Amino acid sequence: MVKTEILKLSADNQDKPILQQAAEIINRGGVIAFPTETVYALGADARNEQAVQKVFRLKKRMSGKPVAIFLPKLKDLKRFVKEITPLASKLTKEFWPGPLTLIFKSRSGQMTYLTGKEGKLGVRVSSSDFVRALLKLTGAPLTATSANLAGKPEPVTPEQVLSYFDGKIDLVINGGRSESAIPSSVVDVSEEIPILLREGRISYEDLKKVVPELERKQK
Repeated sequence: MVKTEILKLSADNQDKPILQQAAEIINRGGVIAFPTETVYALGADARNEQAVQKVFRLKKRMSGKPVAIFLPKLKDLKRFVKEITPLASKLTKEFWPGPLTLIFKSRSGQMTYLTGKEGKLGVRVSSSDFVRALLKLTGAPLTATSANLAGKPEPVTPEQVLSYFDGKIDLVINGGRSESAIPSSVVDVSEEIPILLREGRISYEDLKKVVPELERKQK
């Protein structure tokens, strides 16, 4: 088995060759792992169905279960989602870029292999400088799913990523230990009343300060 290549980010942000290599891999349909402002993520071109299906297979995740995407900027959102409610807009303005994934109704026919049976799409605008630079170079939305096997702990080090995927993905970007082991918070904003599906880096209380109408998912 060929071991997965690892490239370490520098302390002085001189990482353009690493970014270019990562972008080239993604643009040709490959899969990489990279650090974010939360845990490490698996990245593939979200427009490439074959690449996305590879992410599903790698994670041993049921096909049809939604996968979120990273977008470069808030203004890109309208290209992919059907509606941005006033309450959703409040959340984007307060918490993006940042560790918040919002679930919208997807535009009809848009990347159905990502949206699951309900036609919903998870979207995140990252505050990570590396993620934002990578998105700019690829010119494509990237999958924003944690770099772990389904049901296993989310990785906070490149070594943990390799324990899952060594020899199975094209590249691991070593950004050191994640600043947080807590994943993004997830809020469904596809209906009039937002619902917190997962409490992560941003607490329910902090979200509710911005959107008092927010409810928790019923167990």
